[in-house]
Amino acid sequence: MGLLVTVAGSAVFFVLAFTLIGGPMVLADWCRKHRETVIARQIALTDALDGRFGAIVAPVVTRSLFGSWEVRIAVPFLQSAVLSQMLSVIDGVFADGEPTPSRAYRIALTVARDGRCAGPEHKARGREAHWAQAPGYTA
Repeated sequence: MGLLVTVAGSAVFFVLAFTLIGGPMVLADWCRKHRETVIARQIALTDALDGRFGAIVAPVVTRSLFGSWEVRIAVPFLQSAVLSQMLSVIDGVFADGEPTPSRAYRIALTVARDGRCAGPEHKARGREAHWAQAPGYTA
């Protein structure tokens, strides 16, 4: 009987120690990896767009904790050729970075009326256009 109490007490101690010490460490590591993945994806997308168009666009990439990716980007007003090329580059970056290329992502477009798109200052002057439909897009 005494041995059973000792074994049960030791088991409870180790479970409690892992929960109070190891649990937060595992959670902090997961959050760090999630943040690094988002930052790496934003850098890859910015580099790809910069290589194609120069420094005219500044995308913002986010990801919900367990959900899909979201890209917010300002586009030049009434330049559909540029928009279609941007969507192609975005699709290429997201297809290369995922283990399953068909994973859904959303693209939010902000229209920049003055033709320039770089930087957050244009977000205030632009207006939210619509959710673009691209391969992998979900509503």
